Amino acid sequence: MNLTIASGFRLRNKIKEQIRKRIEHVESASAVKDAGTPENTALFDGKTFEETLEIIVVLMHELHSLNLAIDEANIINRENLISLETLKASIALYETVALKCRSVEQFRYEYNAEGGRDKIALEPVLNQKEIVEKLDAFKKEKEKIEEALADSNFKTVVHFDPETVKKFL
Repeated sequence: MNLTIASGFRLRNKIKEQIRKRIEHVESASAVKDAGTPENTALFDGKTFEETLEIIVVLMHELHSLNLAIDEANIINRENLISLETLKASIALYETVALKCRSVEQFRYEYNAEGGRDKIALEPVLNQKEIVEKLDAFKKEKEKIEEALADSNFKTVVHFDPETVKKFL
């Protein structure tokens, strides 16, 4: 079976979920039993407390290995991933600036020496249209990179044998 980055992400989520569930069981289980009685294994789906701990350790080790394999395969996407983070920050900044441009006041009033108020015209320091155009360009570039990453994630092979964890999932 070929494991792609996309299927590696799905497998990683399944492993994390199994680890989380088993840790919850460990946290809620009693670490003692009545002397001379068999251990109640119902909470651990027929496994003992010790077997469950061993499974968690194996799953954590396999998760570590899978994460390394995904990271190694993802080298091909490194530049796009870094660009994506920069674009997200730029989009957040320009969304804030665009919002600020939309709420610009056109005038203000100032008290004058005679006790009245003078109307002072204000002009924006930024061109809203240019800000929105830049924001739209960033969003289009982000979408283009996300599409390239998605395409790569369904094609790029991860060197990890999913059979090593299938019996635990």
